[in-house]
Amino acid sequence: YYAVNEQITHELGAEMQYLAMSFWFERENLHGMANWFRKQAAEEHGHAMKIVGFMNEWDLPITLKSPPDPVTEFENPVAIFEAALAHEQKVTAEINTIFTMAREASIWHIEVAFQWFIAEQVEEEVNARDNLAKINMVGNNPAALLEFDRHLST
Repeated sequence: YYAVNEQITHELGAEMQYLAMSFWFERENLHGMANWFRKQAAEEHGHAMKIVGFMNEWDLPITLKSPPDPVTEFENPVAIFEAALAHEQKVTAEINTIFTMAREASIWHIEVAFQWFIAEQVEEEVNARDNLAKINMVGNNPAALLEFDRHLST
């Protein structure tokens, strides 16, 4: 159950990282991208709380640890979307490790619970890849950047 406990910290760390990305976009007056990353932060918080709920249902102790400090400075919007995709790929690997460990140890309740997270990570990686592709298309075109920003404002 150590890995499941650790995943709570990873999810809370992801929440902080996405908030830091959102704050960077706010400083750059790209409020749509800031909004999108705030939504991602809220999702990560929800994922952590979902795991907490499972741990409570399974009557297991929860050990909270502080996540690492988030990166707060970025070169440009592309670098942030690259970091977001890399982060989602890392989370996918963490979730897959927990799922595999549960399956190999025949801990079926964890395997079943983490099937949801596997499906969620597929969606998260698709969104991150899509946004990275779009921000790469923007290039050095300010009008395209503002249009993409507007697209992410909803």
